Amino acid sequence: MQSAESTDSNNPTVDVEQNSSVLTASVSNPDPIASGASTLAQLNTLIEESMQIYELEDQKTNIIDDLHNALKIITEFLSFSVNVHPQIFNLPSDSNIVLLPNLDLIIKLSNGKTETKKFSDYPPETITQIIEYVTPQLIGLIQTQKAYLTEKITFLRTATKQLNTLSQLKENLPNMLPSTENTENVV
Repeated sequence: MQSAESTDSNNPTVDVEQNSSVLTASVSNPDPIASGASTLAQLNTLIEESMQIYELEDQKTNIIDDLHNALKIITEFLSFSVNVHPQIFNLPSDSNIVLLPNLDLIIKLSNGKTETKKFSDYPPETITQIIEYVTPQLIGLIQTQKAYLTEKITFLRTATKQLNTLSQLKENLPNMLPSTENTENVV
């Protein structure tokens, strides 16, 4: 075999045959010091990757807690309960699951057994499915409530306006009637 030489004066001459034989020698006859260093490097990588998983799990827990608290503020204020599809929990379709305003889930199975679970006890995949399922229901309930409140407020405004008109008439009424002193002098 021929060796490949570099024509660049900044690069030393490289012997391809020599490098490949060194590579072959290190694979077939491992150096215990190099092997130990490689193992230590792998252990460091294992520790770093494990720490990242731990940090991600911690972030997941914090995010679920934050989501739970934020959603709970909304649902408790509105006092709405909504149904959740049983398939999200891999339950038969005749099961009944209700998400309460405090974000507890009441699960009534087809055999009559009932259990209560916390929203935040489920893994992120299930929580995501719950949110995707209940959000349109909550929006619908909010829109219905908003329409109801708007109608009631409109009625109250109209009634208040009419009552204010009446009170203005009462205030102007003494000015419209002739005073009793003037009527006594006329007679």
